[in-house]
Amino acid sequence: MSSLPTYETLKLSQPKPHVTLVELNRPTKLNAMNQQLFDELKTCFEQLNIEKECRVIVLTGSGRAFSTGIDIEHLSTAAAESVEIDDIARRALHVRSMIQRTQESLRAVDKCEKPVIAAIHGYCIGAGIDLSACCDIRYSSRDTTFSIKEVDIGLAADVGSLQILPKSITDHGLFRELVFTSRTFDTNEAQQIGLISRVFDTREALLDAAISLANVIACKSPIAVQGSKINLNYARDHTVDDNFTFVRTWNSAMLLTEDIVKNLMTTSSIFTHETVSIDSEITLQVAIKNNFPLVIEFSELLTYFNLNEYDSLANVTNAEQLKFSLGEQRILTF
Repeated sequence: MSSLPTYETLKLSQPKPHVTLVELNRPTKLNAMNQQLFDELKTCFEQLNIEKECRVIVLTGSGRAFSTGIDIEHLSTAAAESVEIDDIARRALHVRSMIQRTQESLRAVDKCEKPVIAAIHGYCIGAGIDLSACCDIRYSSRDTTFSIKEVDIGLAADVGSLQILPKSITDHGLFRELVFTSRTFDTNEAQQIGLISRVFDTREALLDAAISLANVIACKSPIAVQGSKINLNYARDHTVDDNFTFVRTWNSAMLLTEDIVKNLMTTSSIFTHETVSIDSEITLQVAIKNNFPLVIEFSELLTYFNLNEYDSLANVTNAEQLKFSLGEQRILTF
């Protein structure tokens, strides 16, 4: 990506090749969402969806929180606008259009064909959970407080929590309890219901793990990864028979990709001209601890890291031994 677009409420960066980090950037408001943020979120993800240099997106919040939900000032403004409309039917249509506008903003994340990894920390409240529900993978720091807050406000969640999460959560009874009571819950319960898949002790470790995972995915064939996401999302909303019909048609074209030939001709699933560097020791530690694949130069590993610090890497003297020590799930180039 030659240059990253700029926004008032979002901050974009590129921590790794083909990986885009998107940060909600209203830290003084704990990333509460106003209309500008909703609109820019939609524009941003629609643009990243067609940006060829972007293969994976990490979504997080700047400052002390992922997001505390919809900005109260935004709600007040929307309510004032609707009150000015006398006719009840016209007022209802106006409110409906406002809800649709917000839904389309968050749905742009769900519809994005690039994998989206949410790195959640601090607070994830109300629309923050709605936004995270639109992401493919959700990681969290241990200090995160969650709440599906809409019932306390007096409404049913309408932009993701009740529409997407029931398709993927693992404990429906607890999930309904959290919805009906609006009570806060921690990472233990968030993991219990399947809202998040991994928990990290610090925000630094959280971001490092999310970016490391994004880096691994970005090295895969974009044809295969994006095709997998499209098929997973289709499967979520259709019958099994429909899914088989869809993937038959999909692969009748996608199986023609040269990536399959490249993959069969090499032992490494690398679809980039650059070998990805490990630029911090914490990256190596997180990757080994969480069984992430690594794409590194053998000489770089010997130069920058003391292999004896890691039990599984002790007494390694050559590339083949290292490959064996790390196991088949690690991806290495030498």
